[in-house]
Amino acid sequence: MVASLFSFIQPGDLFSKFKPESRFWKILNFPLMRIAVIALFLVPIMAINGVVVFSVIEQVEEPLATHIDIVRMIITIPLLLISYSLYCRVFEKRKAFELSLNGAWKEWLLGALVATSLVTLFVALISVFGSFEILEYRPALVLLTNSLAFGMGALLQELILLCVLFRLVEELAGTWVGIAISLVIFGFAHIMNPNQTIGTVIFLVLSSIVLIAPFILTRRLWVSWGFHTAWNFMQAGVFGMPNSGIQFPGWMITKVEGPVWLTGGAIGIEGSWLAFSADLILGLLVLYVAVKAGKIVAPRWRRQVSQIE
Repeated sequence: MVASLFSFIQPGDLFSKFKPESRFWKILNFPLMRIAVIALFLVPIMAINGVVVFSVIEQVEEPLATHIDIVRMIITIPLLLISYSLYCRVFEKRKAFELSLNGAWKEWLLGALVATSLVTLFVALISVFGSFEILEYRPALVLLTNSLAFGMGALLQELILLCVLFRLVEELAGTWVGIAISLVIFGFAHIMNPNQTIGTVIFLVLSSIVLIAPFILTRRLWVSWGFHTAWNFMQAGVFGMPNSGIQFPGWMITKVEGPVWLTGGAIGIEGSWLAFSADLILGLLVLYVAVKAGKIVAPRWRRQVSQIE
């Protein structure tokens, strides 16, 4: 029943419909080569974003800097979505079904609700053990800036992880190879974060299935983006705990002391056994539903042989 809610988008709907005739365009249309093409659409947006941050926001004083920063993020988020959609239209000759707006808010809110509930539950458990203490609060405006910052950060990561890396590898080598490569690259992309160890990176690699599985099931970005945004926002933006080893100015200034298996230590909640177990189990359950719904695809060479037969 759950799978039927998302059955209107199939894996093949996200594959390129471009049928080039010349050798040059055939090479450029090769799935892994398209990563560079997508970059031509997304990198300029991020470059302009960086210029605004370093050349404008960091050069002015508060509160003007915060107000400009809010406007920057409100503009950048839709620009990223529009740029990716434009790439799909122009180069892959298809509609960006993964960003279709029909039911988008419901799916985004579903992911956000699940992540919010999990993080709140974990903080409650940590508090029961006496390992979480609120020292003071920052002004409420930080909640707005944090929600936008974590929303934009999660969007960029999900675009790269799901719409670019996973989707293109899957189109070439199938779903299972796409999952494996995406998990490894996403996890080890965080290895340079403060306080990371091989153990915490392995945790991140395996638990990130909770971000990929909803995309495989729905073939849309919204649940994964909502989950990722809310997790980071609640953990770091509200409760003031580290996010993947990086400390952000959260709404609450807190003191967290306790065993790493419970609190995650300097990594944040995702470094705890509680969060790791919950994310891994939830991700595998969603992946199981996706398998039962027929959302797994074979490598391209096997699909081509099947079509010939």
